[in-house]
Amino acid sequence: MSSLIKTANVREFGAAGDGCTDDSGAFQRAFDSGAADIFIPPGLYRVAKTLRVRSNTALEAHPCARIFMCGDTPKRRGDFLLTNYDHKGGDENISLTGGVWDGNDEGAHNVMGPRFEKDSYSGAALNFYNVKGLALKDIIVANPAAYYIRMACLENFAIENVAFLSDRVSKNQDGLHFGGYVKNGTVKNVTALSKGQTNDDMIALNADDCVERAENFDLRRGSIENISFENITAQDCHTLIRILSVTAPVRNITFKNVQAGVRCYALNCDAARYCATPLFKEEDFPQGVGCIENVSIDGMAVHFTGDRVTGDRDLNPLIILESGAKNLRVRGFKYNHGLNRSPLSPALTAKNIVGATIRADDQTYDIHGKGDVLNIADFTELDVNSTESL
Repeated sequence: MSSLIKTANVREFGAAGDGCTDDSGAFQRAFDSGAADIFIPPGLYRVAKTLRVRSNTALEAHPCARIFMCGDTPKRRGDFLLTNYDHKGGDENISLTGGVWDGNDEGAHNVMGPRFEKDSYSGAALNFYNVKGLALKDIIVANPAAYYIRMACLENFAIENVAFLSDRVSKNQDGLHFGGYVKNGTVKNVTALSKGQTNDDMIALNADDCVERAENFDLRRGSIENISFENITAQDCHTLIRILSVTAPVRNITFKNVQAGVRCYALNCDAARYCATPLFKEEDFPQGVGCIENVSIDGMAVHFTGDRVTGDRDLNPLIILESGAKNLRVRGFKYNHGLNRSPLSPALTAKNIVGATIRADDQTYDIHGKGDVLNIADFTELDVNSTESL
């Protein structure tokens, strides 16, 4: 769309910002006006329809602007609070700065439908699919029914100063959820503000996933590569980092300074073996699964926040490795068992791997077959190298 005007204010297109009026039409008219820069002033904006932002658009919301999903209208597959305009042909150069973007999961109609029903709502608040040149900065994403920010088929992106906030915990509340075909990005300063968040993976790098599930409808399986993460924090998340690879690779990923309280895992590389919808049958992959390559985590400090009384993964390792990996490195690993975690709980468990050499500090261990199980009580530095081809 050619640009007719340089800047636009959603109020000029009829947005009321009173928390009662449906402002989705006014927002969409501003988005479709051709303006390169769109401003959302302070206010409470009720949105009944998915907002779709076009290529070459910079959205800037005032910090006191809260845009929330109406809970009075039924939600279906393809509904989000905001997404990019052209999922099929692709978009480019979209930026979103400022504001609170609220999925309003307490709204009567803002709940996920049956998991495999073809028209079920995914529960994702913000969704970006097939975008080159995406920038997200200084935003708060609140109260999603499932994922806070869902992304796939993404290239050349920058995410900075993003916070997650939720009044209650719900299933599948991933923070930054990356599906397949994502490459060349930077992520800095991502924080979960609420206790209990994120209630699933804080950072999910899911090159493979069950795309037949509602929360993953319209995503794709594919490689994830060339991304740097820095300053990731949460006080009480379920899992800090998930790397999910069965056949699609996750490669050339760096993390620096990741700190969190975790109720389950600091790093999960179990290939979704224990999910409700596993991705493969073990007997079909006698040589194991996973293609994780050149992944480094520098400065990871975690403490256990689960409840031993209720059996919240008390004996689980903080790092689970059941995927083939070459040049997987962890440096400066520190963890605190906490009062509720058994001192017998290992820092790392590795299993279901065919051929790997694992070095933990000054000790070297060899895994020869799927039946080998390696538990390491503690370490500061870790190196993993598969001896079989990935």
